[in-house]
Amino acid sequence: MNGREKCCAWLFAMSEKPYRFFFKRKVKAWKLTSNDLLKFPKNSLGYATGLFLKTNDFELLDKLESHDVHHVLLGMQTTVKEEIGMQFILFGNGKRSFYLFATMTLGFILQAEHYKYFKFCYQKGRKLKSLTALKLRELLTQPLEQIRNELRIKSERSNIKILDLV
Repeated sequence: MNGREKCCAWLFAMSEKPYRFFFKRKVKAWKLTSNDLLKFPKNSLGYATGLFLKTNDFELLDKLESHDVHHVLLGMQTTVKEEIGMQFILFGNGKRSFYLFATMTLGFILQAEHYKYFKFCYQKGRKLKSLTALKLRELLTQPLEQIRNELRIKSERSNIKILDLV
């Protein structure tokens, strides 16, 4: 990771708790662990999210669970470039928040060499059906590929079979 990527990663880490406190007060935590998610049906969004968390040595953060589910739905990894790209997808898809704007702005300034990628992500978000209205907790038992098809999500990584990740 270069210095600018480290700066972005540090900003992400430092902003998580204030973001949760100021902007997610009314959100109810799911109270699920990666092991709980791995008990969901093998082809489900929940199971795929559990694999994503285990593979990256993460656990769901209370009140921020949708972030990791978005990673799985969109087929995005956790590199700084893809974290910022995911924000551009969500912006293109209609999400609006102070944190989103701040992440996109700082990410673009610090990672300007990825301009074309961020533009591609924005355009991808505009083509998808709305993600913001989804009740992601309720979709955890549903087949991942069915959800992706309904949302028009297509990517090289999103076509990876869940069992290939094991």
